[in-house]
Amino acid sequence: MNAMHNDTKPQFPQQEAGGLRGKLREYGISGMMLSPFLFNQFVLFAATAVIVILIAFTSMDSALRFDFSGLTNFRKALIDPKVGLIIANTVLFVISTLVIQIAWGFVIAVTTTHYVRNQTVGSLFRTIWLLPRVSPGVVEALLWTWILSPSKYGVLNTIMNAWYGWEPVAWLDKYPMLINILLSGVMGSTLSMIVFSSALQAVDKSYFYVARVDGATEWSILWKLIVPFLRWPLTFLAVWQGLGLLTSYESILLLTDGGPANRSETWALYAFHTAFFTLDFGYGSAISLFILPIIVIAMVVSYRLFGFRKLMGGAR
Repeated sequence: MNAMHNDTKPQFPQQEAGGLRGKLREYGISGMMLSPFLFNQFVLFAATAVIVILIAFTSMDSALRFDFSGLTNFRKALIDPKVGLIIANTVLFVISTLVIQIAWGFVIAVTTTHYVRNQTVGSLFRTIWLLPRVSPGVVEALLWTWILSPSKYGVLNTIMNAWYGWEPVAWLDKYPMLINILLSGVMGSTLSMIVFSSALQAVDKSYFYVARVDGATEWSILWKLIVPFLRWPLTFLAVWQGLGLLTSYESILLLTDGGPANRSETWALYAFHTAFFTLDFGYGSAISLFILPIIVIAMVVSYRLFGFRKLMGGAR
C-alpha cells in the first residue's frame, strides 16, 4: 500500500500543473485573438463617445474652440423646425426597412433551405444573393443612381419609355424615401437570410417527417414548426438590424443625400450633415446623443423582456 501511495502521489501535481498550463495557454490565445476587439470597444469606442459627449455641451464650430454652452444645443434641437419631419422619416425608414429585411430574408432562407430539396441548388442561390453584401456600398449606389437616372438614358426610364412610352422621370426626386426603403430593405436582407438559413439547417429533420406523416400541410409546417423554431433568430435580427438602421445613413447619403427638401433625411444623417457640412460640431454632437437613450432602452428591453438573458446565458 505504501508503494502504491508513493507511486500515485507525484502524479497529482503534474496533472494539476499541466492542466494549469493548458488553461493559461488556451485563455492566452483567446485573449490575443480578442485583444483588437477589446481595444476597440473599451478604448477607441469609449474615448470617441466621451469626446462626442463633451463636444455636445460646447459651441464648437469650424474654429474648433471648446466654449462651454451647457444645454443650449439640446434646447436648440427640441425647437428645430426640421425635427418633426426628420423624426417621421426616421421612424418610417427604420420600421419599413426592418420589415422588408426580415421578411425577405425569411422567404429566401425558407425557400432555399426547406422547400428546395437539392442542397447544392439552394446553396448556389444563397451565394448569388450574398454578392451584393460583399460589394462596396459606393459601387451599389453608383449602379442604382445610373438605373434611376432622371435622363432618358437611365435604365429604368429607357425601359418605361420602350414599354409604355413614358417621358423621363426623376425617380430619386419623386420617390426618395420609398426608393431608399426598398433598396436598403432588399439589399440588407442577406444577413437575415444567413441567420435564418443556419438556424433552419440546425433543426432536426425528424420533426418535419413526423408532421407530414400526421397529415400536416406545408402551410401548417411553416407556421407551427418553422416560425416557432426561428423565434430566437427573429428576435435577435429585429433588435440588431433595427438598431443598425437607426444609426446608419450611408446608403441614403449616397443615393439622395437626404433630399430633396429633407424628404429622405433621417436623424443620424441630420447629425452628420450638421456636424460635417455646416461645421456646427457642437449641435451635431448633441443631435447624435438623442439616439443614445433609445439604444439603451432597446438593449434593456431586449435583455429582459425578449428573453435575451436566457439566450445569452446558455444552459446551466
